[in-house]
Amino acid sequence: MFDRTGIREGMVVRSSDGEKLGKVFAMGEDAFHIEKGLFFPKDYVARFSDVTDVRDGEIILAHGRDRLRSADEASFASTRTSSMSGTATGAGAGYGLNEGLNASATRDANLNASQRLDSDREVSVPVAREELDVVKREREAGQVRITKEVVTEEQEVDVPVRKERVRVERRAVDPSRPAMNASFKDETIVVPLREEEVDVRKRVVSEGDVVIHKDAVEEERRVAETVRREKVDVRTDGEVEDADRARSGFTAPDDDPLKRY
Repeated sequence: MFDRTGIREGMVVRSSDGEKLGKVFAMGEDAFHIEKGLFFPKDYVARFSDVTDVRDGEIILAHGRDRLRSADEASFASTRTSSMSGTATGAGAGYGLNEGLNASATRDANLNASQRLDSDREVSVPVAREELDVVKREREAGQVRITKEVVTEEQEVDVPVRKERVRVERRAVDPSRPAMNASFKDETIVVPLREEEVDVRKRVVSEGDVVIHKDAVEEERRVAETVRREKVDVRTDGEVEDADRARSGFTAPDDDPLKRY
């Protein structure tokens, strides 16, 4: 069994598995306040009945951190108030667990206020503006339509042709020459006559090609659009001194106009 009088403020508190839980910040009649840390405080409350041993100046609890209750639990606060209302007498009880918790809350509030003061020393105000983002796209600007029509026309060609014609010539002979092969019969002698006639035929010949060329011509075209931008207007109220002017020794008059950026 541990000696309760051996527990003092500032002693390290460990769980049953050896985890460091914090240090004793304040003690009451049946419980004590464990302070976790300064920058990220997470305070717990443990009862004296949870202590199994005090070893090498450190307090060993009988369970782990998961079974501890936080310092702001109302259930424990009401239990502590009811248990200490009849016993908190004298100077020793004047600084009980309630005062310790209040002091811890005051310390945390002062620490948070100090942190807020450090973070408020620089305020970043984002300023944005719009820019024109020109995007080109292709579209159909027009068409070139090529139409072929069939046109008929009369064409005359002079063609030389030949033909045979009859030319009758009567020749005189010597009367003393005997007539050979005289049959003294009726007969008809046919002499054929020939001529050339014109037969017109058509054939397709090429007159040439019609070639369409497309050339890309670059030209400047001006586009206009309305853009927006954010303008920062800094107004100073009260006795606010410009750090840059203070370093240079310049003091702004009372009617100093607005500082614009």
